[in-house]
Amino acid sequence: MIGIIAAKFQLFLRKPATFIIMTAISIAFAYMVGLSGQGKIEIPVYTALTNSEELVEHLNKSENFLFVKATKEEAEKEVREGQTVAAVQLSEEGYTIIHASDETSIPLINNELRLVYAKMLENKSILAQADKPDKVKAVLMEAEESPVFQVKQYNFKNDKEIVYDSRLYSLFGFSLYFVMYTIANNVYPIMEEKHNRIWDRLILSSVNKWEIYAGNLLFSFLIGYIQIVVIFCTFRYVAGVDFYGGFAKTFIVLIPYVLAIVALCILLASLAGSAGKYMSYLTITSVPLAMLGGAYWPLEIVTSKVMLFLAKITPVNYGMQLLNGATVNGYSYSELLEPMSILLLMAVIMMGIGINIIEKRNT
Repeated sequence: MIGIIAAKFQLFLRKPATFIIMTAISIAFAYMVGLSGQGKIEIPVYTALTNSEELVEHLNKSENFLFVKATKEEAEKEVREGQTVAAVQLSEEGYTIIHASDETSIPLINNELRLVYAKMLENKSILAQADKPDKVKAVLMEAEESPVFQVKQYNFKNDKEIVYDSRLYSLFGFSLYFVMYTIANNVYPIMEEKHNRIWDRLILSSVNKWEIYAGNLLFSFLIGYIQIVVIFCTFRYVAGVDFYGGFAKTFIVLIPYVLAIVALCILLASLAGSAGKYMSYLTITSVPLAMLGGAYWPLEIVTSKVMLFLAKITPVNYGMQLLNGATVNGYSYSELLEPMSILLLMAVIMMGIGINIIEKRNT
């Protein structure tokens, strides 16, 4: 079995194009849909202050708004043409918000500006009364970076409340979707090798049939698993995406999902019987599975009972539950046991049916 896996990896290294393309597409789609805007509303600001960089830097610590410097004419034009909800004129003593309509985000912008200006005026007042302003300024900066007291905010939430992070959701959805194609491209050669009687020659050697199956399926599993690991590591260490402390856990809960997809591809290959039909079945199956499983949008916003019922029989749904549960929801392994068990059951059933059909076709 080890020899079969080693041979598969040697062939893979000679032609890694499909793996690289699928990985790049997954990263590109997840970035464009979930990360391009970082979820922030862009607000143009203009000012006559010569040293406004520090003020704008403080404003951009906001989680909701991205303040971008512009000229007065550019800012007013964007507001007038409806390209932005508001623009802001900054001065040393205060600020002016310019907006064309009463958007719901105006009070939030005002609150962000008020907090920054209150802090800035407070520090200015302290420095004006200090005998040694430089030392006091250094103390204030140190206190801001390493405060003695840390305040954490908590709120009550309903158990059914949706916890949604657009960046992670897009990353998980597109990763689970495109890995189906990567695994599928490595499963179908099993059918071709059996059809071309390559397995018959292997069985004449000391290799058992179960070892041939195990080697091929384990290789397909490893390729799919490695692809998702590469994507997650790219977003974690290059794009700086926050996994809410569940980064390592995602790699463990992924295992049942990848196994289920390998089993699904075996089942499709056994039913198809030819390369053309196999790719058709894969295309027809993968897109609805991703949509019904919530890879593109949260299932919590779906009201159709039929779609919610169909979602219960799609592996993507349980894959999304596991990844979101391990990260944004902070679930423990015991709380994730149910979706993991369902995926393992799906893998056993589909793998059993698929291999049984393949064996019957060749007898």
